[in-house]
Amino acid sequence: MIFFIKTDKRFDIIFLRFANEKKHYICRTQNMLKESKIFLIFCLSILLINAFTLNAQSQVDSLKTKLQNAEGKSRVSLLIKLGYFLSSEKPNEAIKYLDEAIELSDEINSKWSKADAFFNKGVALWHLGEISQSDNYYEKAIPIYEQFHDSLSLIKVFNSQAINHQMKGDINLAVETFFHSLDYAKKINDKATILNTLLNIGVLYDNSGDTVNGLKYYLEALKYADENSKASLALLQSYIAEIYIHTNRLNEAEEYLNKAIENSRASGDSKSLIWAYTNLGQIQLKNGKEKSAENYFKESLNLARSIDYKLEIIHALTELGKYYNRIKNYREAEINLKEALKLAEEINSLTDLSILNQELATLYYNTGNYKKAYELGIIYKQYSDSLYAIANSEKMEELQTKHELKQKDRETKLLVNENELQKKIIYSQKVIALIISLLAIASIIFIWLLFRNRNKILKAKNELVLKNEEINLSRKEISGKNEVLAGLNATKDKFFSIIAHDLRNPIAAFVNISELLEEDFDRLNEKDKKEIIGQMNVSSKNLLRLLENLLTWARLSNNKIEVYTEKVLLEDIIESAVHPYIQSAQNKKIKLKINTPKDVLITTDKFIFQAIIGNLVNNAVKFSNALSEVSIGFVSRNEHFLFSVKDHGIGIEPSQLRNIFVLGKVSTGRGTMGESGTGLGLVLVKELVEKLNWQIKVKSEVNAGSEFIISIPKSDVEL
Repeated sequence: MIFFIKTDKRFDIIFLRFANEKKHYICRTQNMLKESKIFLIFCLSILLINAFTLNAQSQVDSLKTKLQNAEGKSRVSLLIKLGYFLSSEKPNEAIKYLDEAIELSDEINSKWSKADAFFNKGVALWHLGEISQSDNYYEKAIPIYEQFHDSLSLIKVFNSQAINHQMKGDINLAVETFFHSLDYAKKINDKATILNTLLNIGVLYDNSGDTVNGLKYYLEALKYADENSKASLALLQSYIAEIYIHTNRLNEAEEYLNKAIENSRASGDSKSLIWAYTNLGQIQLKNGKEKSAENYFKESLNLARSIDYKLEIIHALTELGKYYNRIKNYREAEINLKEALKLAEEINSLTDLSILNQELATLYYNTGNYKKAYELGIIYKQYSDSLYAIANSEKMEELQTKHELKQKDRETKLLVNENELQKKIIYSQKVIALIISLLAIASIIFIWLLFRNRNKILKAKNELVLKNEEINLSRKEISGKNEVLAGLNATKDKFFSIIAHDLRNPIAAFVNISELLEEDFDRLNEKDKKEIIGQMNVSSKNLLRLLENLLTWARLSNNKIEVYTEKVLLEDIIESAVHPYIQSAQNKKIKLKINTPKDVLITTDKFIFQAIIGNLVNNAVKFSNALSEVSIGFVSRNEHFLFSVKDHGIGIEPSQLRNIFVLGKVSTGRGTMGESGTGLGLVLVKELVEKLNWQIKVKSEVNAGSEFIISIPKSDVEL
């Protein structure tokens, strides 16, 4: 692979960080693309936490008021929060609060708080342009986070370090650090973190001239965006549009930018609009609409000044200067470029200084000031040589290959571990089955001995006859016991399989939640605790439903379920069956629509029919997409009535459809919100339907949904 390094490209930086207990991400962006672009700063939430508040100043005022009477852990927490909120706008003031937090953390022996204070001080120093000092404090935070196995905090530090590496021109170390961060993000499967880290990696490749790999990582990141990440989505759409602009796919670029503007406004992020307006200006220039391009560039500058972010102001001024240079309005070009250069010198942005010196050199050359043009050209060359080298691109390719190999190695190890675990489970099952079989044989032998002793005390005249009768009886009993034993063994094998693979999931959820409460209880706010308790409630309900299905299936397997038929109202059965799953549907904003006639009487076992409906509704909600619909219908067809449960979810693969009702034959994936599945529910539905002498079939299409249809004889229905 060959990377084409363009010296007028500016590096993108996405700065990920999050505060103390709330763990917010703030994404800081700085770039150097072909047309001298600058990215936005945006906020994202992770875990169970709300987004960063829009009224930062009111937050600061409130925290300062609380700080006056705070002591101990409470005071440390308030100091760190103040440092976090002030780090970008008033970094010097933030550092004072964070220094006190560091000192108090030692006094109360709170290592975790100390690590948070170190990290936020590193952020504040970054805003002051003290990159080396910023790195020092990041390094102090890392071993503490590693001690507590705090993967999320480690990710924020690695991303922050990568930004510093990139600003210092060490692109190889930057991409290596981002890949390190991506490994952690995929390990904990946090979608927001994976999205932003992939975005960072895409930016690095894009700005190194490798737009193919840049677009690859942008599109991969796009897979992790959802309704809760509109700011990230706007950013990605702008980046993709920018690549389309440079490849003259202007219509596609404009389509993406319109979507980016919509998502930027929805997220309340003015900074993303700056980037979108700038790109729209580039499109207008390519279409020969120079006045329209100027208006977009000016609007971008006005927005940048309104939020008072120097990097965005530099970028907007640079774009206007380049525009005026192009239309030969050299006076306006010089005014805008010099203002941008002054701001770049204030924050010591090497990448901005590089491109501005290049553009001013071009201006002076065009106006005949060759001496000044030559001097600035030398300065530009110095900046360019220090920031870019072909070796960087080769190293980046090497790092990407190492990351992919590392990922494959991890997947291989996981597969090996899973196989070993499966072998152990199978071995345990065989041992248990052998023990049960031996006990059964011993019992049979004991019974046989009893009968033999009984035969000896019978009268001689009846001895032969009675002995023959008893032997025959023993044989029948042995045969019956063997059949029962075989059934028990089959039931046991399936039972152990379900327990080994599925029962552990909700139990593991309880364990994880309890560990989180034990380790982080003091760090969690009331809302976090409430949400965790809500998770425990959901896990307990899932566990209860699984146990109910297990017990019902076990009874079915041993023919211990009797059918007691009676006439019952269809609407009453549906209401009772659906009620336990209303909350799950509401959580996913799924509409449960019941399309059944009233006053319909069905002759059936109401408890069995209720279990059938409940499992079908639970399955439909689990595999339905948010904001969709699950419908329950009842219609007449020829000699039967058809009862159906239909969803508009992910559907079932054709290869798995034929075995959907066979336990162990179908891979049970997770629901659309990560809900665990056992596969037992549908197996139970099939056996219960057949217990009622009814029939069931399923229709399904991938990404379109599934419909389960039960055929009920008209003799069982009364309208």
